[in-house]
Amino acid sequence: MELNKLTVVQGNDLLEGAYSVTLDEMRLLNLALAQIDSRKPQPDTLYRLFPQDYQRIYGVNPTSSHRQLREAAESLMKKPVTIYKPDVKTGKVRTVQLSWFSRLEYVSSDDHSAVVLRFGQDVAPYLYELKESFTKLNFANIAKLDTPFSVRLYGWLIKAKNLYGRRSGKAIEVTLDLNWMREKAGLAGKYEDYRDFRQKLLEPTINRINANTDISVVWEPVKQGRTVVSIKFAYVDESAPEASKPLRPRLPRRPRAVAGSALEGEWARRCISIFEEYLEKLNAYDVEEKATLPDLRKLSGWYKMIGEKNKQKEILSEVSSRSKKAAA
Repeated sequence: MELNKLTVVQGNDLLEGAYSVTLDEMRLLNLALAQIDSRKPQPDTLYRLFPQDYQRIYGVNPTSSHRQLREAAESLMKKPVTIYKPDVKTGKVRTVQLSWFSRLEYVSSDDHSAVVLRFGQDVAPYLYELKESFTKLNFANIAKLDTPFSVRLYGWLIKAKNLYGRRSGKAIEVTLDLNWMREKAGLAGKYEDYRDFRQKLLEPTINRINANTDISVVWEPVKQGRTVVSIKFAYVDESAPEASKPLRPRLPRRPRAVAGSALEGEWARRCISIFEEYLEKLNAYDVEEKATLPDLRKLSGWYKMIGEKNKQKEILSEVSSRSKKAAA
């Protein structure tokens, strides 16, 4: 399974549907969607999702990948997606709830455990034989995102390319209403204070998207009077051949080692080597591109583990400086 060749394609009504999922459920859903050929009718065969693929692609603990996959499938089976369809005759908008799956099995075997599923009959028109009003997402990009909201926002932003076409080197702009985003992501009643929304949800999400995907995003609030009502996003598509923003590398899993042990130090040095190489590539690509603050804090922690106090201090100084600028 070559991740870079996989895509997740959905009709735009489904892409903008309202639903609340956990990270495991989002990952399972996208793993299943990546098996669909959206140009063809729904096949008679069922889709099989294997714990070893789930573990390898998402970097989850191998001892819990079987359980995570099964529990995510069972939970998602009970969670509908809500779409909104205008009624041609009355002009009113109909609220329609669709089930993701019409069938779910779990095959338990030491070597061949799998979740086996079929997409529901009502959701199928938004997944199969798509000819217009759909959005195609690169699976390798969304697989690197580790929150449901970052996957949803990335999808909404990519949808804008269908309106503007590929504009290499030029920013694609899209404005999304705050309440609209909360509703679609199943966050109604949460992050209602704008500062809370910005600090806890929006900024970390943009950092994730910029560090792990093929687009570079900037944003600004849109006010109605003194109240922020929406966010204006602008992004550059970096997937064109002439633009190749380095993506944040996947780092080795932390070993179960005693603090201060040689094994912990070896792991920290490997992380430093991988991440410093990434920073060099990022700087060579664009001096304005920066690693995220959470990643820099991790880097300072690795230097602390190996006793490099000067490097730790240097990185923490940059974190402090950038934090102050962001708060200004």
